Amino acid sequence: MLKTSASAGIPGYLDYYLFAEQLTLRKRAIETKEVANAVAFLLSERSSGINAQGIIIDCGMSTNYFDKTMIDKAMRP
Repeated sequence: MLKTSASAGIPGYLDYYLFAEQLTLRKRAIETKEVANAVAFLLSERSSGINAQGIIIDCGMSTNYFDKTMIDKAMRP
């Protein structure tokens, strides 16, 4: 999830953003510049060997759904 001026108008977005931030492997959200850097790489000649691939830019959030700390928080009464 990116923090942008457009996302500020989505009801409840801040709660989702803060939760998602804690699921990243580095416990810090992705920044717009990091996404832009990945896009610049994909548009460059250096990425010529990458074809027909889905690339997820999420700071490892998609691999960390079973983080013990987050599960403990979710299971509290």
